Amino acid sequence: MNRSLVVFLSGAGWPARYQAITLAATAAALGDEVTLALAFDPLVALLEGRLDEGAPATVDEARVPPLSATLAEVRRELGVRVVACETAVRLAGLPVERARAALDALEPITSQWRRAQSGRAVAY
Repeated sequence: MNRSLVVFLSGAGWPARYQAITLAATAAALGDEVTLALAFDPLVALLEGRLDEGAPATVDEARVPPLSATLAEVRRELGVRVVACETAVRLAGLPVERARAALDALEPITSQWRRAQSGRAVAY
């Protein structure tokens, strides 16, 4: 059964980004419709090309690919949507047009929550 999953990602640091992106990739690979909703540090990290910053020294030994590459692949191949609400963009001090170009959509938090209500939601 395909259901929707909304992964709300606002936690700072590489571990939160790893957990959220890995969960999104796994759910999408199993056929779920996945939306990754970004705010605060993860939103800034994506727009500034810093998703991979802070990875532990063991990342190569564990054979973990770069988060930026994983996210790009699941967006392209599995249809994972990456969104943020315009308020989160403004709170992060980011230009709205820059965010609009990097994201799949600027989507109000009410829309994100409605999608979560019709399926599942997790937050990191």
